Amino acid sequence: MNCKNFKSTGYKPCLRLAANWFVIIAAAFAPAVFASELQIPVTLDYRVLEQALDKQLFSGPDRTVEVYADRINCNTMQLSAPRIEGTISGQVHIFTTIRTHIGTPLGKRCLRGKSWNGVLDTVHETNIDVERSAITLVIVDSNILRSDEQRSSFPRVIQKRINEYIHPQLNAIEIDLRPAVTGIQDLVGNAVVDTGDTLTAMVSSLKLKTARPLPAGLDVVLSMDVPEAIATEQAAEENTLSEEELAQWDSAWQAWDGFATWLIKTTAADADPELVEALVETLLEARYDLRSALAIEDRNSDPVRELFLTTWQRLAPLLHGSQPDLPGNQALAFATFIAAADALTALDRVAPYIGLRLDKQSFRSMARLLLPVVDDSDIAYDTAVDPVLRQLLGLEADFDEGSDFNEVHATSSLLNWFFRSAYAGDIPSDLVAQLNNWVPTLQDIDEYLKLMAQLLDELSDAEQAKTRVPVIFYPLYENLLRATAWQESCWRQYIETSGEVQPLQSSAGSVGLMQVNKHVWRGIYNVESLSDNVGYNARAGNEILVKYLVDYAIRKREHEITGNNDNLARATYAVYNGGPQQLTRYRNPDTSKALKKIDNAFWKKYQAIQQQGPKAVKQCYVDVLVNPLD
Repeated sequence: MNCKNFKSTGYKPCLRLAANWFVIIAAAFAPAVFASELQIPVTLDYRVLEQALDKQLFSGPDRTVEVYADRINCNTMQLSAPRIEGTISGQVHIFTTIRTHIGTPLGKRCLRGKSWNGVLDTVHETNIDVERSAITLVIVDSNILRSDEQRSSFPRVIQKRINEYIHPQLNAIEIDLRPAVTGIQDLVGNAVVDTGDTLTAMVSSLKLKTARPLPAGLDVVLSMDVPEAIATEQAAEENTLSEEELAQWDSAWQAWDGFATWLIKTTAADADPELVEALVETLLEARYDLRSALAIEDRNSDPVRELFLTTWQRLAPLLHGSQPDLPGNQALAFATFIAAADALTALDRVAPYIGLRLDKQSFRSMARLLLPVVDDSDIAYDTAVDPVLRQLLGLEADFDEGSDFNEVHATSSLLNWFFRSAYAGDIPSDLVAQLNNWVPTLQDIDEYLKLMAQLLDELSDAEQAKTRVPVIFYPLYENLLRATAWQESCWRQYIETSGEVQPLQSSAGSVGLMQVNKHVWRGIYNVESLSDNVGYNARAGNEILVKYLVDYAIRKREHEITGNNDNLARATYAVYNGGPQQLTRYRNPDTSKALKKIDNAFWKKYQAIQQQGPKAVKQCYVDVLVNPLD
């Protein structure tokens, strides 16, 4: 996300979602009593009301308004610094500092003048205007308090002037929810598969239903009429997607990935560390889900809908409970965005027969609910390394991502390009150069494994110097790195197919020695270097392993919970293979047989590395050379 886009629009860079409560939105929808009505609850923090007060009344310096003054300022009344509180009884209290001066004008003189300072407490109830999608506050009572907000007696003339001059102005304050209503209408209109009169009627039915003040904020409910299901004959079996449909699916999942990445980066900007950590985990889980979806070869459905619903189920509670520091208009925009996404999930749940079409257009509509100035380039799918994204994941921003790869390849001699691209940061370039493009045979397997073991040793030595892995766990980490490379690729970066040397790649896009997935780690590593450079691939896989070992397995005390330090390796590999939520799958009795088979295979390799060292890998390699794997 390019934060400079916000500077000219009044938005704080990247939303700065980090400080005080501004919006709390119900974590889930429930269908209304009426089967044909969908209720959309949105609880707006009183910051939204404060913005309305400031815009419509308290527009003077330091949030002041002069509500009365005679021609010589002998009699004046000024309000300032409004503060809003809700009550469990369903009322709003607006507390404002009140300064008054009462005297007797005589020509240009003011006789017997006296000043009173205190706090005005006005009590309001809410009315809604369905046609205008507006909430107005109606005064039902008011009290004059001392500066310490205790009751006090004031001259009757002050109360009279309050009734005459202040009440009418405060009664005119309203919250305009048209941006929320029209924004949700636009999103639903773009995301629903059905078109025509049915969709038009459903979208146009969205309206403001109720608004009730509560301590947490204004409890607003929008409602939408949902059409009844139309009985149709269901096809006996679904056909495989056509080439055109597959192309649409490719466009849709890239639009989803670009949008999800933008959203989490934007939300995490300047958020507190705990929220950032949760958001990062959500992003990684979303990408692991995408990897799994891409691995399905015989496709007969579009899984973008499921990707969206699954990720939003994880993300919504984080956004509902976030505590951002935003002005009221941005608070309303953020609340609208969350409510709109929630509305799609609710609509899918109560009326799945309608169908969702989640593509570039619908994701653009959703993004612009949050930030009207967002550009297509901000949410576009991009494989370039993003230093902001790396920092968000707790990785060093400066990683040799091979950004000059193409330029060097185009302008330098083959020899110069070969050695420059072979550079792998912590690994000697000459070692990488020897291993690049090498597919060993049975005759040279010993030399190959010797050099590959050296590469991993160089990498682990460099990692030890960085001190990210606690010293006590360093031997475990070394074995973890070797066993993971064995499990993932049998220590291979390349294979030979039809006489051509090619990077080892899975159907889901995992490549090379460490099988780093190009979709999961998009924007974090250079996807070309992952394929074409064994040293770069090794460094990337190692960096991921270290993050998962330190930030997940060790931090969450898997070794203490199980009483076995080696279980840190098992837990780390489970996350490496399946994502952050897989940390404990190796010891979970409900884990699927397929995943148990993977974890057991890793565990055997890890133990073999412990007992025999790198030479244990040879048995796998002989099998591979005799029976080559694709």
